Amino acid sequence: MNHKILALAISAAAIVPSAHAERFFSDNSISVLMGGDFKIDSADWPQSNKDYGLTTYTVEHVSGYSWGGLFFFMDRDQGDNNFRATYSEFSPKFFLTQFQGGVVKNINLAFTAESGSTSSGFSQDNYLYGLGADLAIPGMNYASATWYYCKNDNGVDSDHQLTLTYGANWGQAAFEGYIDYSTGSDDHLSSFNFNPQLTYDLGPLLGYSNKFKVGIEYSSWHNKYGTQFDEDTISALIKVHM
Repeated sequence: MNHKILALAISAAAIVPSAHAERFFSDNSISVLMGGDFKIDSADWPQSNKDYGLTTYTVEHVSGYSWGGLFFFMDRDQGDNNFRATYSEFSPKFFLTQFQGGVVKNINLAFTAESGSTSSGFSQDNYLYGLGADLAIPGMNYASATWYYCKNDNGVDSDHQLTLTYGANWGQAAFEGYIDYSTGSDDHLSSFNFNPQLTYDLGPLLGYSNKFKVGIEYSSWHNKYGTQFDEDTISALIKVHM
């Protein structure tokens, strides 16, 4: 994990208690994702554009406060041909205004720090700044829309990104995920990433006091990372909340 991102996470953890902010909820989880037919995630890319198998281990945190919210995750990828990668996002949001009733619940100031590195020597630190809205949509547990200006690393042109998140459940079954659309620029293509998860909570059956989800994740990524490669793959998922 990049030291800048770690410093941001530690600083945020220190600031919240000192500000006497009220915490409404907090959730932590670990997950394992196993699948094939991934693009680019390989030790010999870009020399080859074959499909590759990949296992991703993820730690994730989400929490809500009187001032806004915090989302953080870190992925550790292990792929074919001894490919390894680490990727993380640190994403706080801050309420600008809140509404009672209606479709829009909050208008937020949003920030995301992305950090990634691979075993092939590639690394990046991108910073996203934007405005978002939390939405009240009937039948959904949560939904949001956020527009970002993206300051990209390694000489890559800056661009814009629209991120949608969503989640709903029906008993123990849940459908949740995100959609990212990146506008691209002169040196990279626009991209579209639809990444839903369909899971079932086995916690009650196993006698586990929290959620123990099993299911699948679908990745449909057009122009992955702004390249000309498209990815369509389904992976098996285990996600344990703590």
